[in-house]
Amino acid sequence: MSVVWHVNTSDMPVMDLAPDGSLAAVVDVWGHRLYLASPNGSSVSFDLMEPEDIVEPVIAGVAIVNGGAYVLGSYWEFTGVRVYDWSGKVGEAHEGGAGSVPDDIVRSPSGIHFCYLVTVTATDQVLVCDGTKLKLENKYSLKWVSDSGLVLLDRDKEEVVMRDGSAVLTLNTTNVLAYGDKLLASYGDTLKVLSLDGAVLASREKAGFGQTTLLRWTLIPTKNYIFRHEPLEDTHVLTWNLTEVKVLPGFPYFANDNYVVTAKDGVIHCYSLDDFHEVFHVKVPGESLGYIKLSNDGKVMLVSGEYGNYWLYRAG
Repeated sequence: MSVVWHVNTSDMPVMDLAPDGSLAAVVDVWGHRLYLASPNGSSVSFDLMEPEDIVEPVIAGVAIVNGGAYVLGSYWEFTGVRVYDWSGKVGEAHEGGAGSVPDDIVRSPSGIHFCYLVTVTATDQVLVCDGTKLKLENKYSLKWVSDSGLVLLDRDKEEVVMRDGSAVLTLNTTNVLAYGDKLLASYGDTLKVLSLDGAVLASREKAGFGQTTLLRWTLIPTKNYIFRHEPLEDTHVLTWNLTEVKVLPGFPYFANDNYVVTAKDGVIHCYSLDDFHEVFHVKVPGESLGYIKLSNDGKVMLVSGEYGNYWLYRAG
């Protein structure tokens, strides 16, 4: 892996990488600028503050969907998304007026589904999933979208699991993730695999999970394996019946159905999920490590620091 593109920014990292690795999108939040980069090292950038905007935008996140970068933010007269591709802005969607708040934007791992949430008044929110809008009471946060269309929303101390605009299950914990039609829920220090009717399919004590700084999950589900970080230790590899089969060094920063990426002692490691051999390793490029995204084929990787700065890698 070698660096093909880099940009210095500041503030919290906001980024996404297309699952096929064809496009990276990162945002300089303070500079309100969107950068798009390709694996060949070429890039373009756009000012998210347009000439008619009186105030600077407040950016909540970015998601790459169907080759476009959807940037959720508050843009002076409206709150919603502005959509960009390599040529510039190609569209925008208004969900709330001035004073509305951009909450969260999330796409599913393959990008087949994506949602964003906007607080439009003191009492109301709008959830937009795949273009369909749903009005909600103002007490939700959007956390996760699965490739099967499950949408996970925090509500106080509960998790509401939705599909096609309707609630299918409510759990009394907010540490919940989804893969396919299965849910992973942490009840204290107990990890449970649940079906959509709430039935317990597997359970393991002393295996709970949560979030660390930058809202990084300490557990990542994939097709065949679940990667869970043990505090002050390494990454434990579990099957879906919650049997441990492997331990990998460091914290799990990213995983897809083909690879898992961990980091420890200033080194990023990528392992194949076929036999867990190490595919590559590189030094952490900056002074800190924020987020990592890897393409499905393992040949393109996007890395951020904890306070901005981005590096795009390509194999070979």
